[in-house]
Amino acid sequence: MNAPNTQETLITITERMSLIVLTASIWSGRKKLRADDLGLREGDIPSEELVSLGSKRLCNPDALRVFYTLKGQAERACLKVGTRFLGVFLVPKDAVDTLCTMLDGLKQEFEREVQSFVLDYHREINDWIVRHPEWERQLRAAIDPASVIGTKFSFRYRPLVIEPATGQDQTLAADVIEIGDTLFHEVAQIASALEKSLIGKSAMTQRSLGTFRRIQQKLAVLSFLDPRIQPILDQVEAFLYRVPPTGLIAGALFQEGFGLWMLLRDETRLARHGAGIIADENADDLTFAEDEKDDLDGVVTLPETDASHFFF
Repeated sequence: MNAPNTQETLITITERMSLIVLTASIWSGRKKLRADDLGLREGDIPSEELVSLGSKRLCNPDALRVFYTLKGQAERACLKVGTRFLGVFLVPKDAVDTLCTMLDGLKQEFEREVQSFVLDYHREINDWIVRHPEWERQLRAAIDPASVIGTKFSFRYRPLVIEPATGQDQTLAADVIEIGDTLFHEVAQIASALEKSLIGKSAMTQRSLGTFRRIQQKLAVLSFLDPRIQPILDQVEAFLYRVPPTGLIAGALFQEGFGLWMLLRDETRLARHGAGIIADENADDLTFAEDEKDDLDGVVTLPETDASHFFF
């Protein structure tokens, strides 16, 4: 199996992939801590060039948690069918419509939560002040109007085509080389979540298998981006093909799954393993070609002759 060169991969990416630019801005719930908040005089602390006082919380961080949850769900939706690339997400074109439908739903939910937070903003602030009455003066002095806080939130996504500027293919090609390593890093992060479910266990649950299936789906849609991906995908699919559809996975199958997990959780081993299998296959192809040549060298070729000279 020969690995496609970078230029071929770049052409494939521009033809089959899109970029998803996802941005979710969330109000920090903080304001810069000032010297007078602490009752310090101007000369009591070093200049800001040397020392930063940090920040003060203006409301309970639990009130903002839902926005980070929705942002995380949007990022995971992009990563389920794509990978990070140039600071955004690289996604197959045939997955864009379905992904955008999911992002639309998350965007609407995000905006509803913003409206709800703005309506409850002053109550949240007052509740926080009640919890920290000794800081009431500093907190009230830092409060912005609810209408201003509402502008600190936003959820946007943009699907874009990939088209390098004329004569700049090599600039993008340098980033293309790193796609496989980025994907292996993301797979390792997914696999690491299984540690508590597998370490010290003698069987694997169907829920744990769900993580293997997530990895399989991710590798499958992006396998054409890097030749090292397919050998890893083959091993994951071979394991999933043999596991039962219900019940625990134990015995030899558990041991196989555990070994596969140990591979998947290590991005460096993933890259080396995929590259090693390709090298072995290429070596086998070369050996087969040489053996075939040796066989042909041992064949005696008869000169062309009129068939009528042979009698049976």
